[in-house]
Amino acid sequence: MKALQLLSQKASFILLALLLWTFGPLAGAGQAPTASAAASAKAYVYYISNEVLYRVTTDGSETQTIAENFDGNGLISTGKYLYFYYENSMGIQRLSLSDPDALITNFSGDRNIIFYLIKGDYLYFMDDTGSIYRTSANAEDDSQLTLIADNADVNFKCFNVINGRIYYNALKDKTANWVASKPNDGSGVIQWIASGAVRDDTFIHPYGSNLNLMIDTIPTETEYSLNSMVLYTLPLNGGAPKAANAKNPLDLNAVYAGTWSNNYFLYNKGIQLDAKGENNFATGKGFLIDKNGKMLQLSQNSVLSISEISNTKLAYVDSKGKAYISNIANGKITGTKALALTNAVNVKTVKNGTTLSTVFFTRSDAYVLNADSTLTKMAGVESDYSVITDDISGVYYINAADKDCLYRYSNDGKTKIKLSTGPVTVISLLSTK
Repeated sequence: MKALQLLSQKASFILLALLLWTFGPLAGAGQAPTASAAASAKAYVYYISNEVLYRVTTDGSETQTIAENFDGNGLISTGKYLYFYYENSMGIQRLSLSDPDALITNFSGDRNIIFYLIKGDYLYFMDDTGSIYRTSANAEDDSQLTLIADNADVNFKCFNVINGRIYYNALKDKTANWVASKPNDGSGVIQWIASGAVRDDTFIHPYGSNLNLMIDTIPTETEYSLNSMVLYTLPLNGGAPKAANAKNPLDLNAVYAGTWSNNYFLYNKGIQLDAKGENNFATGKGFLIDKNGKMLQLSQNSVLSISEISNTKLAYVDSKGKAYISNIANGKITGTKALALTNAVNVKTVKNGTTLSTVFFTRSDAYVLNADSTLTKMAGVESDYSVITDDISGVYYINAADKDCLYRYSNDGKTKIKLSTGPVTVISLLSTK
């Protein structure tokens, strides 16, 4: 058997990853603004420079000092408050964005918080007793907490709130691993979705009218990589779950070396581990599985990153650093075009209103894909030091060519503006609040 390769253990309650390489926006508890509305509204870049946290509007017109000597992570803004955590602390920290004299406070009291997120107007969190709570994200204190689940599995501490329901790992009859769902206000009965566990919140993927869950059906195995990963789908508005590949589970390592596009899950079949126990992408081949369980081979090499340009067109980067566009029709790859790139490491497609942008990242630059499949270079935009996301126009990056200052490229890669006067250590958050 192959040794088991789990995802690197970041702080368990990070939901908003620094680089925002999420594949599609996550639905909030309340009604989200349309892409066009969000793209035109004021938005902010939160960044750290010389241990000071700032936020600047995306057009560079306003800069605000938020906190000095700041070492927080996992920033989430409600507009009124900024939530974050300290690397070696289990509590949720909070800071007012309107009161310049406000102090950082521990919002969670003496609770040991192991996972949290904000959706719509609400803050949700799980403590180390397996209890999940909800409260107004702008509440003055934690006195308004509502217990919405008390059987969560702390060994698989992730959940998501989508379309008015919470999806989480639970202990059925206090012992058995099951993926469960219930209304996000704690009312109603539990829907037991499938035996097993969702190992990471990235395996919860809403798209269109469906929710996709990649579930490990043997989650207690922690040493070997088994054929145990089953794709389940169910309607966002409620309904029975359906197992796409119950008779043909995927290898766990292959799945951990993969990711979602919109309509597909990419997995790297035959992936092996190197001497450090990390994925060796020099081995393996890229495959896709859809919600009906249909599998098709995308690449003769492992695939590092994938993004859907449309329902019939995929962009991807393989383990040899090559970039491609593939067309899909009737469940088959009907054609693949190689792009004039080397050392490619990532690809991302975002939508701002009516503008769709696909950006390929190499080790040192980024390139916007044009309608005729040519590429416009954005010099100095490195994947590890840049952020691009849906609903906020622009590519934001730390410019090594200008003393590590913060810059913004337009989505078409044709114009750029400078957003900071000093060197930036990290881009912490893009937010409309």
